Amino acid sequence: MKTSKKLSYPKLENEFLENILGQLVNQYTIVQIFFTKQEPPSLNSHLVINICEKIDAEQLQQKKWITKVRDRYQINVYFIYSGRLHHRFSFGHPFIEFYCQPSALIYQNEDSVNPLIIKRSWKKYSKKFNVFAECFYHDHDLYKSQVKNLISEGASKSVFTSYERLIVHDLEYLEELYSGSTSTSLDLNESINNLIQYIPEIQKCFVKNSRSKYYLADLFAKAKEATTDDDVIHKNEMYEALGIAEQNLYCMIEKRFGELKKLIKKRCFEKQEVLYLNDNVAKDEIIDITIETILKSVEAEQIYLYHQIANHDKTTYYLMLIAVGAGNDKLKLINQSLKSKMEGKYDFVLISHNRSWIQNSLYQHQSFFSKIIQNKYLIYSSSEYLPEFHWEIPHNPSHADLHFYYKPAKDTAMQFFKIVEGIKENYQGLDSLFTLFFMSFCRTYIFCKTYYLPNYLSNQTLWQLCLYADSNMRKYNYLIEQFWTDFFPYLDRHMNLRHDLSKLNKEKVDQMNTIVEKLMDELHNLVIEGGLLNSEQD
Repeated sequence: MKTSKKLSYPKLENEFLENILGQLVNQYTIVQIFFTKQEPPSLNSHLVINICEKIDAEQLQQKKWITKVRDRYQINVYFIYSGRLHHRFSFGHPFIEFYCQPSALIYQNEDSVNPLIIKRSWKKYSKKFNVFAECFYHDHDLYKSQVKNLISEGASKSVFTSYERLIVHDLEYLEELYSGSTSTSLDLNESINNLIQYIPEIQKCFVKNSRSKYYLADLFAKAKEATTDDDVIHKNEMYEALGIAEQNLYCMIEKRFGELKKLIKKRCFEKQEVLYLNDNVAKDEIIDITIETILKSVEAEQIYLYHQIANHDKTTYYLMLIAVGAGNDKLKLINQSLKSKMEGKYDFVLISHNRSWIQNSLYQHQSFFSKIIQNKYLIYSSSEYLPEFHWEIPHNPSHADLHFYYKPAKDTAMQFFKIVEGIKENYQGLDSLFTLFFMSFCRTYIFCKTYYLPNYLSNQTLWQLCLYADSNMRKYNYLIEQFWTDFFPYLDRHMNLRHDLSKLNKEKVDQMNTIVEKLMDELHNLVIEGGLLNSEQD
């Protein structure tokens, strides 16, 4: 029996949606309505409507107001007919388990004889969750194994057909995990477009042919029409592209399983914490000023605050920019501007590379970049749909070119010692040689510790990167502090050749000599004693 009385849903805080639900309850056999509010507002909330008839669920899901509610109010609406809801609940569907909790219930039909009531604990449910997830992984591995076998056999036509089955399998599971059901009548193009409302980042996985169609769907269609393997474009690059797209889908499924598992275990629906929110870096006033200053100078795609060091009188922020045109001179100007605005209370270590350079250099520098390019360090992004990096898996870090960095640093030190130990106190040009050694040491040390070879940055930035690579290097700060003049400006001044008389004396040179000795010993112990190079290579 349908009720005609006016119902209210204060938890929705949405008069437009309340009016629609009131009409639905009067016109259809609605069993239950569940509402899960997501925080922060940038994440969509979820409204699950348990409806008695399958045909009603399918027709209502196509209504235009559902798109309006999603786009205008950030609420995803799902109609699931009662039989399907109970069936999915019975085998542990995580979407149902989380979004249909009693605490999310905002309406229940008093005349319903079979409402969904979830009472089980995580301990009782976890086995069903594991079985549900294992079902996906089992089928996925079978499909992927079939693809690999066909590739090894050179059966290109069958490879594309098998890849299509694998990708469709992934898309169906994504839809299940994000909406609680699968639209089996949709073709590949429609499936991808349908998922965009739940997973906007899926757009990064597929190249479009037109507004609503994808190159991938055309490729699979051509493969089906081909009469022989020779008719199909089957270059290795094509297989690799399909593999990357499929791997991205697989990672999205893994991520969604992880999210739902955490949310189900937490079970805090009244004040929902989004556990996968990655903004662990506090965007305080200093960071806001920093971002604003950077963006006034360069068009950065992303900014990462990946490290900071707090001393008794100053805090140093380590930032990496992904940007085009942010060279050393530009970074220097940004740094000067920041220091001026912060009145010298903060230091900033800025490095910058464009996205293409990073991608092409991962074979050598991935160990460094993979520790920085993480959502928890991201403080600015120009778009949520920027291309992701294709990390090497597995990645085997290597110091393959270390000899070409270590030997010049060592030879420069030896040349420095030779001049210092000369019978005549002729120190002409020693300033430049000292500067060359310090720069060479820093770049080589950073490369040894992090597998990253920095650009020719300012000497202070290079030293601060040494401190990031190994905090024990702070033990040499006293040598810099006791230097007869401001150490880093002195080095920067001698990065350029100067045609003038040397002003060095034995006392100043002794300080320089101590620094070269200690840093060269540090590098020798790291590279030679540490086994990164053998003495013969040296």
